[in-house]
Amino acid sequence: MSVSLASQQTGRQGESGSADVRIGCAVVLLLLGVAVWTRLLLPMNTDTSWLMTVADMVLDGKKLYVDVSETNPPASMWIYLPAVALARLLKMAAEPFVIAWIFGLAAASLGVSFRILAMTDWLQRYDRLVLLSFAIVVFTILPGNTFTEREHVATLLCLPFLAATVARAEGCAVSWPLLVAAGLCGGMVASIKPHFVLGLELPVLVALSVRRRWNTLFSIENVIAGMATIAYLASIFVFYPDYWTITVPVNKAIYLPAARQGEALQSTYVLLVAALVLTSWMVLGSRFRQHPAAIVLAAAVGFCIAFIIQGKLWPYQIYPAIALGLTGAALVVMDRTSGHAAGAGTLLGRHWWLAFIFHPIIAMAATVAFCAPGFFIHLRHDRLAEAITRIHPRPTVAVVSGDIALGHPVTRMVNGHWGMTQWALWIETYGLRLRKQFAGRAEFQTMLPAIEAIEKSDMTAFLADLRRNRPDILLTFRSETALRAHIRSFPGIAEELDRYDVAGSVALTDQNEGIVDILRRRPEAQATSGSQL
Repeated sequence: MSVSLASQQTGRQGESGSADVRIGCAVVLLLLGVAVWTRLLLPMNTDTSWLMTVADMVLDGKKLYVDVSETNPPASMWIYLPAVALARLLKMAAEPFVIAWIFGLAAASLGVSFRILAMTDWLQRYDRLVLLSFAIVVFTILPGNTFTEREHVATLLCLPFLAATVARAEGCAVSWPLLVAAGLCGGMVASIKPHFVLGLELPVLVALSVRRRWNTLFSIENVIAGMATIAYLASIFVFYPDYWTITVPVNKAIYLPAARQGEALQSTYVLLVAALVLTSWMVLGSRFRQHPAAIVLAAAVGFCIAFIIQGKLWPYQIYPAIALGLTGAALVVMDRTSGHAAGAGTLLGRHWWLAFIFHPIIAMAATVAFCAPGFFIHLRHDRLAEAITRIHPRPTVAVVSGDIALGHPVTRMVNGHWGMTQWALWIETYGLRLRKQFAGRAEFQTMLPAIEAIEKSDMTAFLADLRRNRPDILLTFRSETALRAHIRSFPGIAEELDRYDVAGSVALTDQNEGIVDILRRRPEAQATSGSQL
């Protein structure tokens, strides 16, 4: 009779387990549906749309950094080039191909990461379907309008490398193909933006503190990542020398001095990443360094430092730190054994209210509540696209603005043609900002001639674009009066701008700064002094 009872209990447990698996699979499918649905609701983000346009122009035969101005190394464009090329081959819009490519990258990255972690003992402590569901939320839904950004791509590529680092710290044997894949992913992360290397190497240092052997630091995956990065840098010297001679001096003179590292360091984002790390450490106690969460959180800290170095405070640039910080904290919360870490002898064990306040779940909730709106916010490009289409279908578009978001993605949304070498008049905008920020400083006066020379060169290219491409539509934020006055002082610019009349206005936001004036080129293209630009 006892045997019969035991078999019944075993049967009920099996049925319960099967039901849990079915529910877990249903949740995974539901979340995947939400991820796809989110992509249908949101427009393509500004930076990706511009880089897709760059890829189109390069495929048309234009020379990067000469005929097309771009501040980033070529990997930023390479990310999207295959999808854009395939779309052109099939004569279809490139946006669905880029989105599908990033979904495929996410699936491959998570697949390789789970395969590596399966060779360790850590994965046995987690419910795999719960872990997969969390990964889908953080890496495909939470990005919002950051989806397909370079930071999003770097985060996905980072995961196999971090999984290999976890396995390395535990001393587990991982097959060569997986280690090579992890190393190549790491090399691509460092190639996207050089300071992203901090998100790779800080975790390696944590692993080295746990397993103090040379093969931890000079591991197969780390060596491959380093060699791939060096090969990439060498390829830029060979195939893109103009990046070093044209783009780097401009970035050094104008782009980098405009960074606001102090504000970035004091931002709420940094506090949230610190809270995720601190609460995870307080729960795990002395086990923190040996836990895989420490490696993932070290990557979050590395990307947070990269965010501070960039100093632009754009939400998408903090996404890697937030996503990996949430993942690290989730590894602590979901670990079936982590609840025993804060025992009765610890401060958290003696005071339940401290255990509640400093629990990673509280830090995770605060992080999502603060960051998610920033990831999902976007301008009402649909309004602008509708207004442009009414005025001129399939136009050639240019902007009199320093904001990249004004021309992109709306140019692609209206099936238009981009009529400028630059993505916007950012050089003049940043130049005005630097003049205001460093006015009166002696060191800035020594920089000013170089800035003025760069502005003159940029205005020469802009003037040539206006005369050669004869844009049908010019877009400008109404609030950018200082920029318009500044560029009209350059020879020939005022004459070309006077060929346009205001044909409509659209509010991209609910604030006055978001009002866009749409200017149409007069059919006779006759310059008059009555232009409103």
